[in-house]
Amino acid sequence: MMKWLRDTYNGVYVILLKPYMPSAKLVVTLLLGFFIGLIIAYAAFPTIYYDGDPRTLQQSWQDEWVKMLADRNAAANADIGPLITDLLARIDDPAGTVQRLIGSATDQREIDRLSNIQQYAQAAQPNAPAAPEPNAIGNLVPWLIIPIVMVIIFVVVTLLYGMFIEPNLVEPLIKRIRGERVSEEVLRMRQQVAAQREAEATQRTDFSTSNLGPPMFQRMSTYAVGMGEYDYSYSIETEAGAFLGECGVTGSETMGGDHFTAIEVWLFDKDDYTKTITKVLASAHAFNDPALRARLDTKGDVVMIQPNGTVLLETSALRLQARVVDFAYGPEGQPESYFQKITVELAAWRKDASSAPLPAAPAAISTPVTTPTAAVPQANFAPPPMPRTMPAPTQPIYDPPPLPPSMPASMPPPTANPYGNVPSQPPARRIDDDPFGGTAEFKP
Repeated sequence: MMKWLRDTYNGVYVILLKPYMPSAKLVVTLLLGFFIGLIIAYAAFPTIYYDGDPRTLQQSWQDEWVKMLADRNAAANADIGPLITDLLARIDDPAGTVQRLIGSATDQREIDRLSNIQQYAQAAQPNAPAAPEPNAIGNLVPWLIIPIVMVIIFVVVTLLYGMFIEPNLVEPLIKRIRGERVSEEVLRMRQQVAAQREAEATQRTDFSTSNLGPPMFQRMSTYAVGMGEYDYSYSIETEAGAFLGECGVTGSETMGGDHFTAIEVWLFDKDDYTKTITKVLASAHAFNDPALRARLDTKGDVVMIQPNGTVLLETSALRLQARVVDFAYGPEGQPESYFQKITVELAAWRKDASSAPLPAAPAAISTPVTTPTAAVPQANFAPPPMPRTMPAPTQPIYDPPPLPPSMPASMPPPTANPYGNVPSQPPARRIDDDPFGGTAEFKP
């Protein structure tokens, strides 16, 4: 499942969508312009409303509305009670507002005028609208939700434009009207995708005749200036789908923008998860520059890149070979400082038992023991004959038991130490009837 997800990500995003994705600078510029517009609209030049409903006014202006109605009622020479009632019903809580203004007023004439419309306010109270309540989501809409929706729409429109509208409509139209060719950047992107597919088909190493055998994993990683980030990662799995580890190629050091002066090849083994093996392929400038070289040395073994050069990464169970299929330095800046394009082939093998480190040798023994090279049937076992070139024995090491009846009489057992006298003899013991050389308990 993980392999399918990674392959889908590399195939859909890296190859199909990434060349047409808007840059981060463009998205940040879009958001910055949007927020500057909000600040201008809300703070510098706020909107002026008129002919609005009194209920939308702030409370201080609703208080002024009530005072104006009190003054109008006092100045009228006829009964305008129904009109004052209707106008008071256009604000929220007219009765409460009139009562609050009477309590806070200091001028007796104002108190009298407000008291005269108090009965109209009580009559208007049932028909008064509800006061608007603060809405946190409504306050966040222009500052948070709208920018997110705008960015999503912008990215989708940019992808549709770059994938379908521009190549199929805009570019042919421009070529017909102005006779201009397609931009170099678009051509470079298309050539890059075609080059990666061609490298996969034509430049793969044939390991069928090598001593390593066919690899478990073999992929090409291609990069060129203008593709943005340089980060390829692949999973290493058995044919049955068992996960063994991961490997990949990643941009290590840049010289501004997407000008990579060094890349990293790394290998992760699930059985040796304490560390990730990393080797750095550096340009000639980065390899010879002391400051750059010091930074790269902290990331792994630094190797100056060479055409068709290979590096080998090994863990206890995995072996990864990275080969530089093709690369070219960029024309700008210092010579041989960054890669204009680069293609790296990754191939991984699972190390078998024969390639594993040998175990430590057993400690030497003081008395030589001759071990038979082939197992003998248990009932007919007999010690091997002594070499003819050895000197005559002078002192016995052990007392051999009687020979089995089936042992031939012409094969005498060894009876002496071929290396001469021994100062301190070990106690006599019976022969160990073990054809496996003392490595197991053998009983005939």
